Amino acid sequence: MTVGQSARRTVGLACLGWALLVARPFERLAAQVSLSASLGARYTTALAHDSIVSPFDVRLGIAPALTVVAGLPLQAPWTADGVLDLSYGLVSRHDQGGSAVAITHVTILTLGVALRRDLRHGFSASAGAGLLAYLPAERLGIFRDGGGPVVPMGTAALGYSPPLAARRGLTLEARYDLHGFLTPALRAEGFVNSTVVHRVALAMRYRLRGASGP
Repeated sequence: MTVGQSARRTVGLACLGWALLVARPFERLAAQVSLSASLGARYTTALAHDSIVSPFDVRLGIAPALTVVAGLPLQAPWTADGVLDLSYGLVSRHDQGGSAVAITHVTILTLGVALRRDLRHGFSASAGAGLLAYLPAERLGIFRDGGGPVVPMGTAALGYSPPLAARRGLTLEARYDLHGFLTPALRAEGFVNSTVVHRVALAMRYRLRGASGP
């Protein structure tokens, strides 16, 4: 074996050793991560309010909500959660007289982080923040110039998992979040301030892998 081959072999072994040292913490980290998914229904307050002859609201109907949570346990009883949330529903204009006119369907995508604490008697609570985007199916009405920029949001959740449900990996969960809503089309019509939109979802969460807590 030449000196050059020996040096290359030494460097190769050193690189392999460093790779293994770096990989080990990630392996341990991946082994600790829990994964869960929830499916439920979400109510959303008015996206916009205006008055042309008579007052009207633009609202998103009650929509299905899918949430995927990856949790990393910290010092008990705390867990750090990464949250991906997806809703899809119909946006309509609701007049004061009770009539409604459909505008378009929209997908609402959120990505956030939260800090969760396990409480007594099967309860858990979390709070966090993230980013939210509106993705309209068509460029119509308040979405004629698109869904607008990605906006910050605040979120909180409360979970309840009695012993029998916990053994099956099930948790009843209520989620709440709020964000500001203002599209380019609304701005062009003279809207200056964002509408504060509140969303409430009730869902059933199922543990796919990881910790057996609530």
